[in-house]
Amino acid sequence: MQLVLVLAILGALVVAESSPSEPVAGAGYRLGLALAGMTVVVLAAAGFSGWIAGRLRHDFQRRDVWLPRFRNLRRVHAVLWLAVAGATLYWLDWARLVRYNGHLERALLLDEIAILTPLLLPLVLSWAAFYEVDRAVWTGLAAGGAPPLRLSTRREYLMVHLRHYLGVLLLPVLGLLAVQDTAELLAPGVLDSPYAPAIYAPPIVALFVWFPSLLRRVWKTRPLAPGPLRSRLEAAAHRAGFRAREILVWETDGRLVNAAVAGVLPQVRYVFLTDGLLAQLDDDEIEAVFGHEMGHVRHHHLLLRVLAMVAPASLWLAAKQALPDALGRAEDWLNGPPGTQVATGLFVLGAMALYALVVFGAYSRLLEAQADLFGCRSLDGDGRRGSVEIYRSALEKLAASGGIDRRRATWQHASLARRVELLGRFADDPAHGRRFRRRVDLLGALLVAVVVSPVAYHLLVG
Repeated sequence: MQLVLVLAILGALVVAESSPSEPVAGAGYRLGLALAGMTVVVLAAAGFSGWIAGRLRHDFQRRDVWLPRFRNLRRVHAVLWLAVAGATLYWLDWARLVRYNGHLERALLLDEIAILTPLLLPLVLSWAAFYEVDRAVWTGLAAGGAPPLRLSTRREYLMVHLRHYLGVLLLPVLGLLAVQDTAELLAPGVLDSPYAPAIYAPPIVALFVWFPSLLRRVWKTRPLAPGPLRSRLEAAAHRAGFRAREILVWETDGRLVNAAVAGVLPQVRYVFLTDGLLAQLDDDEIEAVFGHEMGHVRHHHLLLRVLAMVAPASLWLAAKQALPDALGRAEDWLNGPPGTQVATGLFVLGAMALYALVVFGAYSRLLEAQADLFGCRSLDGDGRRGSVEIYRSALEKLAASGGIDRRRATWQHASLARRVELLGRFADDPAHGRRFRRRVDLLGALLVAVVVSPVAYHLLVG
């Protein structure tokens, strides 16, 4: 969902920045169609969730049928949501309607927030509608004698989604847009000058360094209480040479069973363990998951992922220095004649999305496998079969909590079956594990070389 949101928000901003700087005709008609489209998206969510919730209340024993069907309906809803938002932004010229008919073109951040409204408002209201299914599941579990967690209110359910999906994405984006708008208001044209990197660099660096602290506050967190589990995790961190400022419990009302680590610098590095994970996994399994997160840091995965995201831009800059004429013609073609900027911008965004899905996704799956191996080794030092079984049990519980098919891969993770198979091979043949680590390390070195290639070419060739 996060990748879809990122691409959708970037797409909305690309369309907005590439649109002509003039009002549109038929503003009232366009506004009415936009509101109608957003209403259809929310009503579809209410209809889907109401139907599934009714089925669950009527025959909860068949929840294994109705909950997968609900997940499929949510995918249909996501396609409808993106289609309506795209039509509103592109065909109805929503950005021009907001900025030039609504006279918000010089309003700090207000125009960007209004531009994102057809994308975000239906999504948030749809989440509120999906709460009905969550409540029906809780009611069914309670009626069957199971001890479910406390039933969240609709507001609490919505806040978990807002914090998890939008908080960590929108705040940085809006912060950078605020810097951009302020620069344009104070010094018009400065962002089209050679001084533009000096405007963007400080907030981007600050965001990179302090993002974990922002994450800690956007997500609802608290320090892991002193006790046997905390002592055990701290001992594991000491053995691995891992440092973090704090181990935090990420409070999600039990909805998420997951863990995360954020922070390149140990002074602002945090490990997040959700309350659902602490409730459903035993201490051995929690230590295995904690070891996986330590593996991301010990193998520099956080930095490598950032480098993987900027690698295409580095390649473009290096090619531009080596082949200025050919790349100049390519840039002229991309800029295109007047009136084609929106299509060109969406083409570039599509290329970025393809790179993220195929190349970045494949590389991330390798990094996750390396972190899996580190997590197993952190349990007993050599990744033997006993640690593999503990780790497999933890993965099975993580997958079951999210209704994930153990044979299905995701964007950044191989399938559960594949991950367990690899760990078994590493345990049976340690040499295979060493070869795998060398291959991943070699790819990391190649990635660093790609990112620094423009600077190296400039210093060596001029």
